[in-house]
Amino acid sequence: MTEAPDLPAPKAPRAPGMAALYRTLATAATPLVRLHLRRRVNTGKEDPSRLGERYGQSRLVRPAGPLVWIHAASIGEAMSVLALAAGLRARRPGLNLLFTTGTVSSATLLAEHLPAGVLHQYAPVDLPQAARAFLDHWRPDLALWVESEFWPALLLETRRRRIPAVLLQGRLSATSLRRWRRAAGLIGDILDTFALTLTQTPADAARLAALGAPEPRCLGNLKF
Repeated sequence: MTEAPDLPAPKAPRAPGMAALYRTLATAATPLVRLHLRRRVNTGKEDPSRLGERYGQSRLVRPAGPLVWIHAASIGEAMSVLALAAGLRARRPGLNLLFTTGTVSSATLLAEHLPAGVLHQYAPVDLPQAARAFLDHWRPDLALWVESEFWPALLLETRRRRIPAVLLQGRLSATSLRRWRRAAGLIGDILDTFALTLTQTPADAARLAALGAPEPRCLGNLKF
């Protein structure tokens, strides 16, 4: 088969002070995040047997060879890229795929639908130490980020390690645009993580471009 062209590595941060401030505040919030996860366990919103995954830990062994990490926040996003995962495996049988999601319902559904050999882990919470532990273990060669759940600590750590990343199904509402404009330096660094930004609609492309995404392109919605 014809190999895809190499994606450029992420750029250097635009405003390192903003990223550093976020990491400092997130680290200080660690006790509150741990309390929040314990409460979610008590309400059935977290799987207690896999809670370590939310801190970037894993009982799975990273397979040898190239690994593509696909992050999809919940059921809709994950189901929309299952065909993509199957297509990648068909084209590159030796390619390892890792899905991360954040909900118990998505993990349950994916267990029934993931192609053979594709791994699943809960996404780490957005704490710098959890992001580092996750990336230390899995060492992805490419990150595919689905839709619009932009977690700064995880994406900025991905960028710091110069892991090529693609935003798939990108979307951004007018309300989110207004909110992110209040942290323009931070969202600019986050969007610079992506070597390629592919959106659902031209309006999504325009909004992401307004926040600094480099040349986003609209390719439609994989859900359809």
